[in-house]
Amino acid sequence: MGVGTSNPTTSENKRGLSRNFSVRQADEMTSRGIDSHMFPSKQKSVKSMFAKENIKRVGKAVSKFFHFNAIPFHAADNPYYQSMIDEIAKAGSGIKGPSAYQIGNEYLDKEFEELEKYLGDVYDKFSTFGCTLMCDGWSTRTKHPIINFMVYCDRHMIYHSSVDCTNIKKTAEYIFKLMDEVVEVVGEKNVVQVVTDSESSMKAAGQLLMKKRKNLFWSPCAAHCIDLMLEDIGKMDNVKETIAQGKKITSFIYNSDKVVNLMKTYTKKRELLRPGITRFATEFISMESLLRHCTELKRMCTSDEWAEFNNTTKRKAEAIKVAELILSEKFWKKVRNVCAIMEPLVKVLKTIDQDNKPTLPIIYEAMDRAKMAIQKSVKSWKTIWEVIVTGCQPVQ
Repeated sequence: MGVGTSNPTTSENKRGLSRNFSVRQADEMTSRGIDSHMFPSKQKSVKSMFAKENIKRVGKAVSKFFHFNAIPFHAADNPYYQSMIDEIAKAGSGIKGPSAYQIGNEYLDKEFEELEKYLGDVYDKFSTFGCTLMCDGWSTRTKHPIINFMVYCDRHMIYHSSVDCTNIKKTAEYIFKLMDEVVEVVGEKNVVQVVTDSESSMKAAGQLLMKKRKNLFWSPCAAHCIDLMLEDIGKMDNVKETIAQGKKITSFIYNSDKVVNLMKTYTKKRELLRPGITRFATEFISMESLLRHCTELKRMCTSDEWAEFNNTTKRKAEAIKVAELILSEKFWKKVRNVCAIMEPLVKVLKTIDQDNKPTLPIIYEAMDRAKMAIQKSVKSWKTIWEVIVTGCQPVQ
């Protein structure tokens, strides 16, 4: 005797279950022991449709506020932007926003009080966790040299002070004096280490500070050390020549609006030039971008539009040279080699630059992986390793 089975009698059962079923069909399936949620309806619910309309209305209203007040668009990336929208949504419709006077007085005073409390809480942690003093030198747009001092403690970074170094020679003794004064204010017993870039004057100032303050030590910035490695690699003849040739291509393209627009038709509106974390990381990103769009660039420089847009006396001769470079397999082989050298180090740089700052052992491990990657893909890996080892010495 065989096991009895039920024979489907309807054409629906013969076809199988349809994804576009009705409520009645869902009830029938439930009675047969079938979960109707396994076959969701394609129709959008009224609630989701209203939600999308609300989002569009909010987006339009917020965007209009940005546009007509010339607010930078990246202000929407601020963490307080979404919290503002959340609080408005909780309050409901009809809520009246604060006046200009309230924002500039009442709420500004409250913000100041909250900030003072926050800073006080961080300062209180110094004696428990210790802190890192960070010294950062840079120049303003008007070329005024500035040295900033920040304090890091228990995943909190706070600004301490700035010094305008205009017309002042930044010797080791001068920087040491500035560091020593900040350590005195923060408290020597609270400072575990001082971090600066690895320039000679900063390094010498750090050594002087350690000589006076026996309970703290100086460390160079890991990101700056890697950036210097990329700089030293960029000075090697073969790398330097390839980067210069890459710049020749990008400069020629970006010197003409017509050629830029032509390029974008082939690269699907993607740019060749993009900013990086540091100056030398940007050079790698430019080379990597050229390599990624190698095929599109070849098609572009063999097109009729390329010849048409570069037929002037001023650009024609250079256009021929740039086209020869783009069509040269020897050039692309060198670009691949440069990317193979620099990419592993740029990956380490990105690891260091992320929001969740890695600890030193993680950075050492990342550097080891970078060295192994270079060894596998670059013939002259020993020369590159020498640069990396030399660059890592200040951190060790």
